[in-house]
Amino acid sequence: MISHLSGQVKFKNDKSLTLDVNGVGYELKTSALILEKIKINEPKEFFTHLYVREDAMDLYGFESLDEKKFFELLIS
Repeated sequence: MISHLSGQVKFKNDKSLTLDVNGVGYELKTSALILEKIKINEPKEFFTHLYVREDAMDLYGFESLDEKKFFELLIS
């Protein structure tokens, strides 16, 4: 499982961002609040949760470990 990523924000839209980690871009789904305050080319780190379903794999990004734990509580 991917639990933490640190890199530079390369792109963002209204639902996700792309974090460049040593030349590999990871798409992270995250909250509108986080996306609103993030700037392109800004170094950031995220705690992550890889959500695997039969038809998709989504990587969610959180600024704190508490946010991640709360998300995991909600989906369990």
